[in-house]
Amino acid sequence: MKIFFIFLITLNLYSKEILGAVDRLDLPLFNVYNIPTRIDTGANSSSLHCVNIQKIENDFVKCELSNKTYLVEKISKIKDIKNANGTQKRFFVKTQIIIFQKTYTTEISLSNRSNLSYDFLLGRDILEGNFIVDVSEKDLSYNNKQKN
Repeated sequence: MKIFFIFLITLNLYSKEILGAVDRLDLPLFNVYNIPTRIDTGANSSSLHCVNIQKIENDFVKCELSNKTYLVEKISKIKDIKNANGTQKRFFVKTQIIIFQKTYTTEISLSNRSNLSYDFLLGRDILEGNFIVDVSEKDLSYNNKQKN
């Protein structure tokens, strides 16, 4: 019975894709490709760098992305997020993320990450159940995309 249990655990581990500590991912609905991404198992949700974030109309948010394009999206929720500087109210929007050429639909927060190294942070909301993180690796999804 132990051998069967170990087999099932091993099969489950190897059925998941492996991500490194950083990668370059695609957000096709925002027309953003190869965005530098930090993979963060400590973050509950994913976060995209935006500046000039402002609520417009009733349920929409507008911001400027790092590629100098503007994003106007329907707000899916507003939530207080804890970070190193305390608590911050953030707007969340629904989008798609492409990782290893597979599309995942999720909510991401919009945040000014200008003091951080990566424009996009991929959190546990996508990682959990889908990926294993090997911090000694990098750009595994991006490199896989380049081969195909």
